[in-house]
Amino acid sequence: MTEPNPSLYEMLLQNFDGELDLHRVSEQDQHTLSVLDNLQRILNCRAGALSHLPDYGLPDMGTVLQGLPATAHTLMKTMTDTLLKYEPRLAELAIELLPQVLPGHLECALDVQLKGGRRVSFGSTVGPEGKVLVRHLTRQNYFSTPGMDHPRGGR
Repeated sequence: MTEPNPSLYEMLLQNFDGELDLHRVSEQDQHTLSVLDNLQRILNCRAGALSHLPDYGLPDMGTVLQGLPATAHTLMKTMTDTLLKYEPRLAELAIELLPQVLPGHLECALDVQLKGGRRVSFGSTVGPEGKVLVRHLTRQNYFSTPGMDHPRGGR
């Protein structure tokens, strides 16, 4: 089995999204941040934008967001299927709808098991304009138990 590495794109640029230098991050965190960056890229692409991969990305978010809360579970299913298909480092993914904090925003927790066994939790916020922000929940002090990457710890 090969060691987990950042993507070729990140290695060429020598940084992660947000201009975080590659060399300032531990190898284990490099892998996690690389997955996070790719999840965000996938979720911010719209299905049909790439002619050779018509199902890469999410559907038109305008119609999804207008139909909330009825469309939330369909969106979570679409997110799960798309991320498992286009992020090859994911072994398992469970998405949980979180309580709405801001009007017009959809909050989700992504419980991920990476290939190789490591578990990590990400949070995602879908804004009213359809932009998706993905964040690493352990970095935001969401957890109450060390080693348990679960978003129940609160903020």
